[in-house]
Amino acid sequence: MYQMPALMGKWVGPLQRTNQFVVQRVEQWTTLQMDSLKAYVDLGVAQCKVALKVTDPRGLHEFTDGQFAVLSFVGHRMLDDGWTLARWNSDSYRQADQVARRNLLDLLFG
Repeated sequence: MYQMPALMGKWVGPLQRTNQFVVQRVEQWTTLQMDSLKAYVDLGVAQCKVALKVTDPRGLHEFTDGQFAVLSFVGHRMLDDGWTLARWNSDSYRQADQVARRNLLDLLFG
């Protein structure tokens, strides 16, 4: 009868560590995604502003020439975002493994 609170106390530390880890990773992932979204939205808004300023064939020609630079930038940004996400994923896996190992050790020997 008195063993139940002791058993529950044994699980509190690992559960807190796991919950803190999950919350931290979700916050980091959300920040990554929001930063990326903001960059793409800002670029889209800037492109709309430039497109609305086109009034003649020469302006259209300059606009289309500028689109190659924009496409190059977007391509590089997408690659950078992909690499950032891959690093974040591998870091998440490593940290999750460390949390799981520590939790298991605490449960077994704590």
